[in-house]
Amino acid sequence: MRSETSGSGRPGFTLVELLVVLSIIAALMALLLPAVQASREAARRNHCQNNLKQLGLAALQHESMQRQLPISVSPFNEGPRPWPKRDGRGWILTVLPHLGQQALYDQFAQVFGTDFLSGGGLRDPSVAQAMQTRLSVLQCPSDDSARSLSTTQWNWEGTPVALTNYKGSIGDNRMGGSQSMHSGSEPDCISTGKCPGLFYRLTYLVPVQIAQIRDGTSNTLMIGEDVPEHNAHSTAFYANGDYASTYAPLNFFPDPPRPRDWWDVMSFRSRHPGGASFCFADGAVRFLSQGIDHALYRALSTKAGREPVSLP
Repeated sequence: MRSETSGSGRPGFTLVELLVVLSIIAALMALLLPAVQASREAARRNHCQNNLKQLGLAALQHESMQRQLPISVSPFNEGPRPWPKRDGRGWILTVLPHLGQQALYDQFAQVFGTDFLSGGGLRDPSVAQAMQTRLSVLQCPSDDSARSLSTTQWNWEGTPVALTNYKGSIGDNRMGGSQSMHSGSEPDCISTGKCPGLFYRLTYLVPVQIAQIRDGTSNTLMIGEDVPEHNAHSTAFYANGDYASTYAPLNFFPDPPRPRDWWDVMSFRSRHPGGASFCFADGAVRFLSQGIDHALYRALSTKAGREPVSLP
């Protein structure tokens, strides 16, 4: 006699069919993953450019109100007529009120006019917590190295400080002079205070005004990106940590990183594929390819070099 089974059960997948289905799924994932990653990076780049936009507009608002771009105060005895007491504040600290950070600015303001090298200024224990304040507007979402506090920054060894991904442009100054592997304008403008760009640690002695940008605000770099993992001069609110030069090619990444070789690495770079974003002196934000002609790149960073400039 022949037995019969009840119900309407269907046979399952064979091993071959299962393998085919799995291979199709894997192929679809391989096709979709790069698109998803590209979409996420596009969002991160847009976020980063928005940060640059906010910083640029804050700097321009300060210039509109004070008739000069935000200043930095070198902690060192350098330049023409240095102040007797130098607190070490950077231009980012100066624009905090224009970024909705008046309370943070007020914390720092209590040490203005005191001496950094004598334990005052930004080194004063009363602003230690303020120096650790991490602001999202200073952090590129494509780079993790600015999100943690650092204890290895120049002049801050052993002291935890917040970092910044964004640096003002000093121009094409050859950092460290002949010590550097890169070419740039010489002599080192830090000693004279007459730098070709817009932001550097001596602007408290020689404030920069928009009227001095004779090359045109739409042709002059104001603020760009950097990666703190590759530059130990990245302390967020400090005058010796918030500027960079175009003397090195854009996206110069030594392998392995050499963050303390400041004569070679105080330049602009980003984790975005293919280049980095900059805010120009007119407030516009543009993405520059890392393949940009170096002479053009340098020319874009000078405020009155009279170089012919044509952006691609």
